[in-house]
Amino acid sequence: MQCDRAAELIGAYLDQELDAETRRQVAEHLGGCPGCAAVADEFARLSRELAAIGREPAPEQLASRLPALIGGVVTAAAAPPYVPAVARWHVPAWLRQAGALLLICGATAAVSALWMSRTAGTAVLERDVVAAHVRSLMQDSPIQIASSDTHAVKPWFSGRLDFAPVVKDLASAGFPLAGGRLDYIGDRRVAALVYGRRLHVVNVFLWPSADGTDSAPRELVHKGYNLLTWSKGGITYFAISDLNLGELRELQSKL
Repeated sequence: MQCDRAAELIGAYLDQELDAETRRQVAEHLGGCPGCAAVADEFARLSRELAAIGREPAPEQLASRLPALIGGVVTAAAAPPYVPAVARWHVPAWLRQAGALLLICGATAAVSALWMSRTAGTAVLERDVVAAHVRSLMQDSPIQIASSDTHAVKPWFSGRLDFAPVVKDLASAGFPLAGGRLDYIGDRRVAALVYGRRLHVVNVFLWPSADGTDSAPRELVHKGYNLLTWSKGGITYFAISDLNLGELRELQSKL
């Protein structure tokens, strides 16, 4: 399940409105996607706060009294602190509830906007990864430093990047290192390690992760290519190929 689909179902998932299979898929996605899991946690928190407010019927005179009440509260709030108060405004319970509800609605809107921003950023990142992979396949060679020697490939990146990529030769696992190159993804320079698998090319893109935390592998399919992304040791990884996801998972387990 992709993030955009999971986002549509988070509300129904929390309200126990999904069938068993869809609920299982959403739960599996939330277990492997920290971003969507954080949104679900925030929605659950807001739901608890809404339930705690409770409900109280509004008085029948609400429509006529509300403008005067709001005007009085604003006037009292704007008064200088050293002016003696002739009378204290009593704010009815229903008005306090309405204010709390407005604050929670604002927080919900902010969370939704944050999620949409993150989702849009993730979609752009996925497109950049696929474009970089396809671009490399269209060249005569997808490699700038051709070597299976990690002691030759890793030093080649020194001075060309602001971090030191982890370079492993996985020939013993059936993924021989062919070399590496520089690429440009997400408005920054990244390392690209090129592995072989029979006649297939696997690009593994690396760059420092935003928060430095580890994250479980997440599977994606974009324009016919399989992608696997995860974070480990402060580094974000994107592996992409026309290989099946099972073989990409095997590669991921070795990196």
